[in-house]
Amino acid sequence: MSKFARLAGYGVGDFGLNIYWNSLSLILVFWYAEVVGLEPKQAGMIYFFGLLWDAVSDPLVASFTAKNQSRYGSYRPFILFGSFALGLSFCLLFWVPPFKGWLLFVMLLCAGIIFRTCYTIVAVPYAALSSRLTFNSVERSELSGVRMIFAFCGMLCVTSFFFPLSREIAGGIDEDATGFFLTAAIGACVATAALVLCFYFTIENEPLGKRATIEPSYFGSYFDCLRRNGALRVLLLILFINAASGASMLIPMAFYLEAFSGQFARKEVVMSLFAFATLAGTPIWTVVARNWGKKSCWYLATGWMALVGLWLLSMGPFIISGVPVQIVLFGFGGSAFAIIIWAIIPDTVEYGQFTYGRRDEGAVFGSSLFVQKASGALTGLIVGFVLSGIGYQPELELQSVETATKLSNFMAVVPAVLLIAASFALSQMPLSRDIHARIVDELSK
Repeated sequence: MSKFARLAGYGVGDFGLNIYWNSLSLILVFWYAEVVGLEPKQAGMIYFFGLLWDAVSDPLVASFTAKNQSRYGSYRPFILFGSFALGLSFCLLFWVPPFKGWLLFVMLLCAGIIFRTCYTIVAVPYAALSSRLTFNSVERSELSGVRMIFAFCGMLCVTSFFFPLSREIAGGIDEDATGFFLTAAIGACVATAALVLCFYFTIENEPLGKRATIEPSYFGSYFDCLRRNGALRVLLLILFINAASGASMLIPMAFYLEAFSGQFARKEVVMSLFAFATLAGTPIWTVVARNWGKKSCWYLATGWMALVGLWLLSMGPFIISGVPVQIVLFGFGGSAFAIIIWAIIPDTVEYGQFTYGRRDEGAVFGSSLFVQKASGALTGLIVGFVLSGIGYQPELELQSVETATKLSNFMAVVPAVLLIAASFALSQMPLSRDIHARIVDELSK
């Protein structure tokens, strides 16, 4: 199989997963509040508990799938067979149960947990598969970059088509439950097809070195890996801070655009430009990471986000044809961090294997995804309470100027400050491209 086919075959899987992920990040809390009619803090609580369950189940699935052996590999069978249940559960997520009050809240929460469980069964093996496709750090940067191109194409599809398609299905009504449900069904069909293609166009390699003959217990594996793998400890701190930064940008975005609806273009226009800028930045940041190194790329992107945030904070949104320019620039800079993170995670597997002689793929990917999603869950909960605290009221046609300004300041300050904190954590990472190359060389012997 050619290098291009291997890269594209893996990347198309993230196209499907990001139809789901970005629907949740950009639309789900907004849907709970504006369509279902929950208070923002209630919507944030459902998002929190659903994503928290997702985080808790990640290590369990990672540990189980890493030990799986079949003629299709350890991870690929889960991508194929889990994709169909995942599509059905996504449709359930955008169904409004015929209940009210606490019973409605519980039913929506159960739907969220069902979806998150199905998502974990597919997304965790997909992430871990990257550690088996190549063992070269530079190629992993390329793989991560191509993967992110497909991922941000998934984001672009959500931002460009979800609201317009829902409106078209509903006969011009902006916030109609049936329109949202049928749009989710169409997205589920597209995402399922992408994941099936990923299964057929990827091949797993055997892991480097000798596999451990005696695997430690589930909890023993995770705690032992965390204790002995210094690179993983730093990585988890970076992941926690970075996930909070991303969630604090994406979750309130629809509310931010709604608060400035009198000045901004339609939500799908601004969101699509945000996604397009994210997509456009991906190959650029991939080249920077490949030529200058992952740390330099991260620091440059953090500086970009901080400067744009300072511009938004000091002058407010700079609008051209109804588009807040700072939001688009946030999209361009934000693409760098996902590229770097998903290139570093598999490298820490070999770092730990070289350090203490055991290849803990399940522990590395499971703990990484747990921390990432737990951070996103906590941030989603906080955002819900922030929205209620600053006076955001879903029933109002137009939010107050004070509420809109506070929301703008939140998006200007919080994501950038968190990224600066993550940069300090990254400076302590004991793993570099040269060190990893030497590790792979030793393990190959």
